[in-house]
Amino acid sequence: MVQAAQKQQSLLSSRIPRDTEHERYHPELEEELKECLFCLKQNEMMFDLEVDSDLIEQRIYERQALQARYRYLLARARELGLHTVLTKYQPMG
Repeated sequence: MVQAAQKQQSLLSSRIPRDTEHERYHPELEEELKECLFCLKQNEMMFDLEVDSDLIEQRIYERQALQARYRYLLARARELGLHTVLTKYQPMG
């Protein structure tokens, strides 16, 4: 069994770089990015509707926390070399 796996790997040319992104893909990371972006959009909508100063302040802190989470998730995707995820979820301005 081990010999078959070694034989199969030896058929691949070492001169041709392999795109192993699909082997490193983490769907849960992409889901977290989607959820974080959704929460940021929801926070922005709720911020626009708030009239109480305490709730406006709460929305501001919530947005800062969500942005920190978003930056962390993007950094994690970069660390894992998930270029597809990074191009799909561009950093926000």
